[in-house]
Amino acid sequence: MIITPNGEVITNNHVIAGATTITVTLFGSLKALPATLVDTDPANDVALLQISNASNLPTVTYGNSDNVQVGDAVVAIGNALGLSAGTPTVTQGIISAKGRTVQASDSSGNATETLTNMFQTDAAINPGNSGGPLVDSSGKVIGMNTAVAASANGTSQAQNIGFAIPSDKIGQLLPALRSKSIGNQT
Repeated sequence: MIITPNGEVITNNHVIAGATTITVTLFGSLKALPATLVDTDPANDVALLQISNASNLPTVTYGNSDNVQVGDAVVAIGNALGLSAGTPTVTQGIISAKGRTVQASDSSGNATETLTNMFQTDAAINPGNSGGPLVDSSGKVIGMNTAVAASANGTSQAQNIGFAIPSDKIGQLLPALRSKSIGNQT
């Protein structure tokens, strides 16, 4: 999600973890733009990127995730399964629960972090939706798509049980993520 016109991007840490090169492809484009990693918060699965030489980019608008209620309509946006670059998918659903704690793991099933205070949604979230917005009925970002439920042994995914980091939590993490960038400029 682009959060500033000059190219700050917030995404999940697991999306960029281990990357040697990072690029961002804007909606409707096939051109990959170079980006740099500003900082990560692996414990919360959040990463801040900076698109190189960016200006006047469209940004997401945040809603107040503290006001979200169970039953509120939502749309999950992303690039589910990576089917086609530059053409995101959308799925609709509701907020199924708030305040969930999720034990997240990598593709091999190894636990990597415990994520707290997550939204649970039945809007379909699949690999490729990570880092994308979960938006309310007015189009405001109330969360970041992050994880899907899986069986206890991690071999199969549950149907329509996804999790998103509330936008207010992301907002609280941003100053610390940005401070690394500021510190590097002096």
